[in-house]
Amino acid sequence: MKTANTIFKLFLVSIVLMACSTEDPAELDSSLHIPDVITPPVSAGTFTGKIDGTDYTIDIATAVSANGVITITGKRGNEVITLRMPSDIATNSVTSPYTLDGAGTNYSAFYNTDVSTVSEATTLSDLHMTFDNNLWIADSPLATITGGVTTLNGIKGADGESVNFMLQTDQAGSYAFGTTNHTANYTESGAGANVFEADTTVDNGAITLEIDDLNKLISGTFSFDGTETYISSYVVPNGVDTDGDGMFDGVESDLGYDPNNICSPIREAGYTAYDITNPDWLAADCDFDGITNLDELNGPDGDPLLTDDNTDPYGENGPDTDGDGISDMQEDLDGSDSADPCSPAQLEKYTGYDADNSIWKAADCDGDTVSNFDEINGPDGDPLTLGDNTDPYFLDFLDKTFTEGSFAKVPYAQPDVLRGLNISTHNTVDKRIVGTYSFVSASIGETPTRWYVVTEGTFDVTYE
Repeated sequence: MKTANTIFKLFLVSIVLMACSTEDPAELDSSLHIPDVITPPVSAGTFTGKIDGTDYTIDIATAVSANGVITITGKRGNEVITLRMPSDIATNSVTSPYTLDGAGTNYSAFYNTDVSTVSEATTLSDLHMTFDNNLWIADSPLATITGGVTTLNGIKGADGESVNFMLQTDQAGSYAFGTTNHTANYTESGAGANVFEADTTVDNGAITLEIDDLNKLISGTFSFDGTETYISSYVVPNGVDTDGDGMFDGVESDLGYDPNNICSPIREAGYTAYDITNPDWLAADCDFDGITNLDELNGPDGDPLLTDDNTDPYGENGPDTDGDGISDMQEDLDGSDSADPCSPAQLEKYTGYDADNSIWKAADCDGDTVSNFDEINGPDGDPLTLGDNTDPYFLDFLDKTFTEGSFAKVPYAQPDVLRGLNISTHNTVDKRIVGTYSFVSASIGETPTRWYVVTEGTFDVTYE
């Protein structure tokens, strides 16, 4: 007969055995086991592209609409191409893409590289052409290659200042200006416009071309020198002299004088360019001595032809020290320098100067390094033979050198290659948007700036 103690020990052993033999239900039925697997994100759709001609294969596309903006991204590791557009964007023709621009615009694009620099989309007006030590930067470089000829120009500013090249080739390489009709010039429109033509010498400069046929882009460098010839934009003023003072109304207005004030500007003693037939001028007193211009000319005998008793209508006004045609008295009133023959500045074609004044003759009033005297005499020294004379108040020519010029990824063959954004489908009910994109971008944070060409991109996504 077993004792109570023995029975208790057997009970404990049986419990332990039962515990050791218990099986995990999940091991008996594998369907009950839930493995630790991270669900990959679901792509919003398809997104493709090329970067500098290389296929860009994404891992996932995302699309979100918030605050009136649709943001579409194509991600590959740490790299992201981002497109932004208004949430109400409409479909558009492939020949008229929406312009992709910088961060502050309604239509923008970015490319983030794996080195954490941000490459922001640019428009044609942001692509740069530089030259000279002043780092002249073109706003709108443009290029064409057609009929075996390459043309390129960079435009700067609203007045149309530009650099222009024409090369008799459509091949990459190095070329000299002045040979085979390869030409270069610099132009500036507006008043005092000029054309700076490259000299027709073999060694006056060169240009190199790099042509990216895949993306339709031109890059390169250039330098040239030559003669800058200014083109007159002078317009003959209105030939009306209302007040009879010898200066056309249009000229008086341009110079800040009153075309209805007979004695403005104040002329020096001895001035004779007035209109003796103008009754208003005859009734005025232009030297302020209490005697009318008419009485000054007629004298006490009343006969202008008997000059012994005639006086000068401008006699009290004093001299014109610098010979610029403006009396010292008037210059003092204007705040200009009565000892400076180039003050005040005059319009081109101005002829009111005193050609016999030694101060005026020695000056250079247009700053072209040629004295006023030499301008009106020309190479032959004779002021009467006008063929070689130049204008002492107009910058006729200068020599200049443009160096260290460069241009980067300027698109050509427009509009065959269109940079921008095209929307072929936008279903606002299903929130599906389909389109293509292409842009040129400059990296932000890299020195020197790196350029990226993102082309042949497509997307077909559903946004949240």
